[in-house]
Amino acid sequence: MRSVKKKRIIGLVIENLFTEFAQEVIQNVISTSRLNQDVNIVIVSGKYDPGTDLSDHQHRYKRVYNSVYKLEELCGFDGLIISLGSMENIKREIIQKRYFEKLKDTPKVFVVSDLEDQPSVNYDNSTGIDEAVDCLVNAYGLSRFAMLGGRDDNVDARVRKVLYAKALKRNSIDFTDDNYVSADMSTETQEQARELLDKNPDVQAIFCVNDASAVGLFDVMAGRGLVPGKDIMVFGFDNTTAAGRMTPTLASIGASEVTLGQKAVEEVLSQMNGNPPKSMLVPTRIYGRESFEYEMYEYTTMELLTADESFVYRMFDDCFYRYRYEFRDRESVNLPRLFAEIMTRILKTLKSKYLSMEDYNELCKLIDIFFDNGAMDFTDASKFTKSVEQLQNAVNYHGGYNRNVNRLFARMKDRAIIALAENKLRASDRLITGRQKIQNMMVETVSYTDDAEDTLNRIVRNFDKLGLMNSALFIFGSPVAYDADKDDLIPQYIDLKCVMKSGELYVIPKERQQGLTGEMFKRVELSPKCSEYVPFPIFYKETIFGFLVCEYSDEIANSGEYFADQLARTLYMNENYR
Repeated sequence: MRSVKKKRIIGLVIENLFTEFAQEVIQNVISTSRLNQDVNIVIVSGKYDPGTDLSDHQHRYKRVYNSVYKLEELCGFDGLIISLGSMENIKREIIQKRYFEKLKDTPKVFVVSDLEDQPSVNYDNSTGIDEAVDCLVNAYGLSRFAMLGGRDDNVDARVRKVLYAKALKRNSIDFTDDNYVSADMSTETQEQARELLDKNPDVQAIFCVNDASAVGLFDVMAGRGLVPGKDIMVFGFDNTTAAGRMTPTLASIGASEVTLGQKAVEEVLSQMNGNPPKSMLVPTRIYGRESFEYEMYEYTTMELLTADESFVYRMFDDCFYRYRYEFRDRESVNLPRLFAEIMTRILKTLKSKYLSMEDYNELCKLIDIFFDNGAMDFTDASKFTKSVEQLQNAVNYHGGYNRNVNRLFARMKDRAIIALAENKLRASDRLITGRQKIQNMMVETVSYTDDAEDTLNRIVRNFDKLGLMNSALFIFGSPVAYDADKDDLIPQYIDLKCVMKSGELYVIPKERQQGLTGEMFKRVELSPKCSEYVPFPIFYKETIFGFLVCEYSDEIANSGEYFADQLARTLYMNENYR
């Protein structure tokens, strides 16, 4: 086996792959790591599993799935970013043994953690909570508050409850046990939301411990004819992309200037470069939306008339607040500069009172380029629409009505709506196509004759039918029987059967297949264009066959486990593996 030119590999250890919070952390880690050409990211994600009852099928599945965490030790990552949420407390003894004994010398940082004497990156929960409460009390004049909380084993849930109570007390508002109901921090919070509303029939504002919890609350409110933002102010925490997709959109507290993922990468790289470990807090703010209208900025007359460059760029940051957290390669269109060109030319009409048809047509083209290059990926619809309307009203007020200028603002809103619709259609098409691909592959891997070819070879020959651009199929020489007490559960060696590189299938010759399991992510056969991988364990019941390793994307985060499960079922049912 050959090795690629050495790259430093950071393991990102996540409790669950599919949650909005996890995907936000992953995306921010990836965006920051891409600024370093010599760094790859491997996302090691298991399952939240508080169970112990072996008659519980979910627990039995998760305990085998979590064998993926063995890769942390086997792969010898150069650094670790660890975000295990509630598992940190549920499996505290296991985690302490793993990270403080076996991996004690590995540079590491914990994300959202209360482990003592360990470098960590946490939200400064208080800044955003204080800002939200102060606004609701002093600007809106509300006095009856409640909270849909989280699990007692989650550090952030506990801290946010305490800080919320303190913020209310500072404003002379009582917060009692009747004002609080705990839930599991998932979207399935309908039962707890009903209890909270029954206990507080006259509630005016509800704080949800995270954005996911608000989904169940919105469902219950809709059933009772209550509208978030009109009948009850509602705000969540984490400011995930899901908050901007909810109906109505959810106000949420999130990172103010930098993200958890960005700070975590900076800290672990600092340690990898020989600096001592340290902890830090990420400041937060409230992002207003329909469920709780809140704006940080007002466009003043002087700012509009002068069209100062710093003001225009601040306007961009306000509208497209996620852009600052995302990685852009050199070939990407510089959206802030393009936005600045568009807005500066529009604002100049405040002084000249004139916009020629030539300038109008050119601005239309620039607006189309702006949205064609993914501007809406960095905001949510309601936030952008409200920002444009606020700016449009200010321009009309200070500069007088100009038909062509207003047509430009209308074009922006229309292009935003079209972009969102196109994104939804593409996502739907990808889902349908992905299902069809896995179905076609499964058909091809079934033998309808008495030929001697085994299922594994058929899977390898048809691996490209999964449609995975950059991926690899790793299979153990012999299947492994799961044993919770076995430290060396994962074999030392594993065979790389085939890889996908930029959509092309490469079958690995038998003499080159075997390699160390700990060197999986350093194999020369993997695509050099891919810098982020996520392994999915291939297992059925308690038989583990290997790993499906895929380039990370939002799509693979939601479908990779399903692909691996289907591969495992096919292998298990094959007579060669019984």
